[in-house]
Amino acid sequence: MAKILKFPTPQELQQKQDEKTLDQASETCVDSAHFLFEVLEEFINAGEVSEDFMDMDFRDETNQESRDMYVIVNMINGMLNRYYGIPHGLHQTMDSAYVKIKEMILINEQANHELAEYVFEPEDTDYKPEDPDDID
Repeated sequence: MAKILKFPTPQELQQKQDEKTLDQASETCVDSAHFLFEVLEEFINAGEVSEDFMDMDFRDETNQESRDMYVIVNMINGMLNRYYGIPHGLHQTMDSAYVKIKEMILINEQANHELAEYVFEPEDTDYKPEDPDDID
């Protein structure tokens, strides 16, 4: 008795190719995000950004900057996934963060504008600050 071999349909072949392409694109996103992390880490720890940040440790998760960088790297990965059209769990969070940041910028700009309009003029021109030695 002969064995019947089942050949994949064109749709099954296309689906396998799409999955392979998707996996490759996803891996490219992860590798790129990790590479960008290493570049950022090197620039920061070498003092290229500011000498104030040279002691930051992004590898020890007990440090807040490490946890922050973990989020940033995953957001970069999410951004790269979005570019490829790959859904990512952080896309909605990133959209919300974008709106929040834009709101914060508008609030800050409005506050700076209002502060620039405010001019302080003392009411009593004879006012002289107290001598610090006279204060109890």
